[in-house]
Amino acid sequence: MIDVEKLKLQIDLRLIVERDLGKSRYHGRDYAVFKCPLHHEQKGWSLVVYSDHWRCYGKCQIGGDVIAWAQHYHQLTFYEACERLANGDLPQIETVNGACRVPESMAQPPDAAWQATARHIIDEACARLWSPEGQRAWGYLVWERGLSEQTIRLAQIGYLPGAPTAWREIEGLNVPCGILIPWIVDDAVWGIKVRRAAGEQRYQQVSGGNIRGSLYLADQVQPGLPLIVTEGEFDALIAWQVGSDFTRAAAIGSASHACIDRRWYGSLLGVPRMIACMDADAAGAGAATQLAALSGAVRCVQVPSGKDLSEYYQQAGENTVKEWLQRMVDQ
Repeated sequence: MIDVEKLKLQIDLRLIVERDLGKSRYHGRDYAVFKCPLHHEQKGWSLVVYSDHWRCYGKCQIGGDVIAWAQHYHQLTFYEACERLANGDLPQIETVNGACRVPESMAQPPDAAWQATARHIIDEACARLWSPEGQRAWGYLVWERGLSEQTIRLAQIGYLPGAPTAWREIEGLNVPCGILIPWIVDDAVWGIKVRRAAGEQRYQQVSGGNIRGSLYLADQVQPGLPLIVTEGEFDALIAWQVGSDFTRAAAIGSASHACIDRRWYGSLLGVPRMIACMDADAAGAGAATQLAALSGAVRCVQVPSGKDLSEYYQQAGENTVKEWLQRMVDQ
């Protein structure tokens, strides 16, 4: 979710208009003057632009902030204008030591060759999960994690058999053995996380993915509905499963990846409330603080018991968790 007021404060409107119309012929210490393109001005210089607002003193008499400028000049809706500004399609949305700078390029999914191989791995793992050799992994997902069969299928979770800490090479990719959790957004595979049965580090990734700063279930976010953001993928799937009639869910994947890449800002723009429900530990608290910096509409909460939403679900049951989620998004 993007804080619209904060977004407007971060942008020097003079730079946006200059990008659109070229260098100003006349300017003062805190304003610049242009021919107004909104009424196709030929004589005179009626458009006066400040850092945070603009106005035409000629024929059209229109004015407003940077969002209004993007709406009028680029013929965008309010939502489209905010999304393009937040995504950097219109520049200068970040500041360093008070000076505007063009933001870094947005994150991109892995190349087509990697995605084709990843799809093959995902399809194989899904088939194995629902075969006799996947019964133990299936039981863990259903009985220990509380995921429904429908949720497992929709999330395209799979299983790659092997020793608890083993790796396999598949078409040039190093793949950990265990339960595969693909990060798929709008049919693009960004990465594959694997939950291993043992080992010092239970969660590993298939080599070559790019999920740092990404948002798991980003394509499930819906404008107008509150969003529960969790640390882990299983937590997000529980929130998605339990609260699908009144909220949406997403995950950052790790407390160390709490800085969401601006590629996903457009998805968050129409979210009225974001509930950051991180793990109940120091790393989770740090991640929640980072997420809260995105917008004043982000609220940080912790589950009433357990270390995360999945553990709370296991302890309290579906109805209790659903009631709690409803209260969180309604407050």
